[in-house]
Amino acid sequence: MYDYMQALQARFSPEAPCAERQAEVVRLHRKLEKRLDRKRRRELLELVDAEARLQDDLSLASFIAGFRLACGIAHELGLEPPYSFRREEEEWIGRGEGRWSL
Repeated sequence: MYDYMQALQARFSPEAPCAERQAEVVRLHRKLEKRLDRKRRRELLELVDAEARLQDDLSLASFIAGFRLACGIAHELGLEPPYSFRREEEEWIGRGEGRWSL
């Protein structure tokens, strides 16, 4: 399922809309890399790689959440009778429950 969601994300999500910010990150990374010795460069690359993996995971999680929301909306649209907030509120009141009561 994870692979399927990644494929859907690749197909339907636009490319990174923050090209300017990405360019700035690359520029700053290269500037810092020039100042570091070999050991520190390796640590910097590990940090950058870990951040990239985190960003990929967050991006996919966000896409999956949006996909689930869209599926839920599609499901609601197909219900008979259609969902009614007013009807749900009346049912809550009818059961003697307050929606926002503690």
